[in-house]
Amino acid sequence: MLMRKVLIVIPLAVAIAGGIWLFQGELQDPSPGWRLAQVERGTVEQVVSATGRVDPVMTVDISSQVSGQIAEVLVNFNSKVATGQVLARIDPAAFEVRVEVARADLAYAKANVAMQKAVLDELRAERSGAMAALGELEKDLKRQRTLFQRKVVSESVVGSALAQRDQAHARLESIAARLVKQQAQVLSAKAQVDSRSGSLRERELDLGYTVILSPVDGVVINRDVDVGQTVAASLQAPVLFTLAKDLRDVQIEVSVDEADIGRVIDGQQVRFTVDAYPDRRFSGHVSQIRKAPQVDSGVVTYRVMVATRNNDEALLPGMTATVEIIVGRRENVLRVPNSALRFKPKGLSKASGSTAKNGHQRALARIEKLATALELSDKQRPAVAAVFREMGEAIHALRESGMEEQARKSAKTQLRNQAFGRIEALLSEDQRIRYREMRAESAGTRQRRGTLWRPQGPTSVRVEIGLSDDTYSEITSNELSAGDAVITGRERATH
Repeated sequence: MLMRKVLIVIPLAVAIAGGIWLFQGELQDPSPGWRLAQVERGTVEQVVSATGRVDPVMTVDISSQVSGQIAEVLVNFNSKVATGQVLARIDPAAFEVRVEVARADLAYAKANVAMQKAVLDELRAERSGAMAALGELEKDLKRQRTLFQRKVVSESVVGSALAQRDQAHARLESIAARLVKQQAQVLSAKAQVDSRSGSLRERELDLGYTVILSPVDGVVINRDVDVGQTVAASLQAPVLFTLAKDLRDVQIEVSVDEADIGRVIDGQQVRFTVDAYPDRRFSGHVSQIRKAPQVDSGVVTYRVMVATRNNDEALLPGMTATVEIIVGRRENVLRVPNSALRFKPKGLSKASGSTAKNGHQRALARIEKLATALELSDKQRPAVAAVFREMGEAIHALRESGMEEQARKSAKTQLRNQAFGRIEALLSEDQRIRYREMRAESAGTRQRRGTLWRPQGPTSVRVEIGLSDDTYSEITSNELSAGDAVITGRERATH
């Protein structure tokens, strides 16, 4: 029994000793050694990558408003045109005939007005004669009545004078009624003139539409018409030409994933390449973020417009651009290779090193960083600090409230948004723009901590990590200095 225990203990001791030897060898054996990198100062840049299509800022589809046969085409692909320049002509013969007919109708309508006015003048003259005759008959009736009272004339004479006066009065009323009717006839004739004038104007416009003009200065990027082709504009206006207003001013429509759109804001710098010029980098800026979502197979994206200048017109419409939107850029900051943050020596999880700052210290550091970046005044600094303090107290109260996780997260987001709004209200316009840029950068850069390893020992150093790109990460804490060496890996042994 004793012999069996000895046989078990001996191999176990050998295994432990071997493990200790291997562990110490990895930590202390200088050969083959560590792969090292230096902490250095430099630029860390974070980008959102996407693809898009080059388009002119403004394109105009030129259509025909009338139907007919194309008689002449005066421009071709890539032709530069000016505002008002003739692009094409439709055969105008049929439209010219319609204009002549409309002019004749207008002349007839004007002649009818003259005729109706002449009849009106005749009625007015007739009315004047009737009024004069009525006046004479009124006097005669009065005279006959006087004579009848003196017993000079008989009653029948007075009756005859009265009848004549009444007839003259009735005739005058008839003329007045005819005058009203004739005045209406004159108005109707004038309305006919207006109608015929409108018809003539319409025919003249149609004739004018047979000349296709350029509405803008630009370049013909598409021509879809030839001489002899019949244009039918009755149902849908056909597109004859497509003009780009100015190919020196182009834009790129980029689809950005919903996970990245929160880091994109107006004015951010953009660089991009196209397959036609693989060795050339173009630059631009975000000009617009369109809020309408684009949903494709459950994937939500948003369209971002990138404006750029194309002074040499090297960029052509339709080119595919590989775009990088610079959402964060830090210059002259401490940085280390990302491989140094990924390195973990076998057998050690965490070693003693720099201790983490407490929440209060980190809040003070954030306030100080914000004050420096925005150049806060002596009046702004305590006001911003008060907003941070109140937000921290409110978030701490949420943690102690026992609220459900989802509801607490929603309330926390609301508190932060309110605080951001209060801070913006304290800033000037320039400070507000910079503050929004900083928020856009931090939207995709959650402050986190990591561990770096010095070659001495090795020993670990806990650091705060800021912006990261594909190669480097920013170190925002002061545990390390430029020139310090950190481990990125272990050299492979060569035999």
